[in-house]
Amino acid sequence: MIETEQSYVAAEAKRRDYDRWLATLFATPAHRDGIFALLAFNGEIASIRETVSEVLLGDIRLQWWRDAIMEIGTGFARSHPVVEALDRTVSTYHLDKSLLSQMIDSRSLDLNPCPFKTVDELLNYADGTGGILNELIHRVLGRDTSAELTAAREVGRAFALTGIIRAIPFHMSQDLVLIPKTMLAVQGLSSETLFLAENRAALFLVVEEMAQLAERVHRDALQQRGAKKPQFQLSRLTGLYLSRLRAAGFDPADKKMTVGVLRKIIALSLGR
Repeated sequence: MIETEQSYVAAEAKRRDYDRWLATLFATPAHRDGIFALLAFNGEIASIRETVSEVLLGDIRLQWWRDAIMEIGTGFARSHPVVEALDRTVSTYHLDKSLLSQMIDSRSLDLNPCPFKTVDELLNYADGTGGILNELIHRVLGRDTSAELTAAREVGRAFALTGIIRAIPFHMSQDLVLIPKTMLAVQGLSSETLFLAENRAALFLVVEEMAQLAERVHRDALQQRGAKKPQFQLSRLTGLYLSRLRAAGFDPADKKMTVGVLRKIIALSLGR
């Protein structure tokens, strides 16, 4: 039963979070199941916004996960393969459940069609999603020095920021704008006018500013991170995506932003 559950969780991690799943393959096999559990959990809460028709339904599903996290470690974990895998992972690696709860709270912002007013709010969201997730992955790998924890969190935050930029076309289809209102206002835009055809040039200027922000966080992460460690290798994909974005003229929908699996493996393996 556990083997079947682990296969399911690994498959869910791959389906919902392919890039992080791919990076996990560079970890030792003994640690992969724990990381897959974290990725599958992140995939569950990250997909809620796109799978519900009403905010109330999203709130209900997020609360279900809050309650499930609270029950972990009590001996009464819910009968759900991802929850059960998380229960083992939290116990095995002595993870702080409050970090998982913080990830859920951050994802509640997805239910607001335009949740961020300032850049700091965007950065906090990226930290509360990608940053915390990468810290937890770091803890699963058993390296928890203060400096490395900070580096892992910065790597995760930079990857999350880059992911937000890459997801702009998808978010448009979901009526979701994760761009701070202050950034939009500089170009005379709002969430209602952002995607009008006549505002394409202004949109690309906003994306360029977001990319510069992601690049600054990425540089900070590179200065702090260690060598070839799985929790830090995501920075290689961050660099690849930001380079492609610049080559695409900051158009997140450009075909240059579609990166093949082989190219990702080369980046993760060789750093280029």
